Amino acid sequence: MQTATGRLVRQGVLLTLLCLPAWGYAQGYGAFNNDTIYGTLKKDQRDSFDKAVAQVLNDARNDQVLDWNSATAGGKNPVSGKISTNGSRQQNGMPCRNLHAGLSRGSAHENWSFWFCQRSDGQWKAISQTRQ
Repeated sequence: MQTATGRLVRQGVLLTLLCLPAWGYAQGYGAFNNDTIYGTLKKDQRDSFDKAVAQVLNDARNDQVLDWNSATAGGKNPVSGKISTNGSRQQNGMPCRNLHAGLSRGSAHENWSFWFCQRSDGQWKAISQTRQ
């Protein structure tokens, strides 16, 4: 039997999911959000990066590199990045792609590798990540 609290929580989760932007493909970054170059980006810069990730996951051939650059904000050095995929597989019936992201700000550089799987609603979700 479902409680009123359970219904409210489930409705809140559903409302949150329905309000996500249509391009919200970069879900589940986890550690990539914390103590990283990506974690220092402003919301509009993160949105721009997430759109670039979605573009690569949806459209790019393996080993095709997309260059990405942030706008300069608050006197910080701009962030530049390279995003590419280089492999695919099926997992639980979902198509998955191996994505590589390298970000740089000034002399700081980070390289990450992710496996993203495409959910039935068309969105991509990170299922694993490795800092290299």
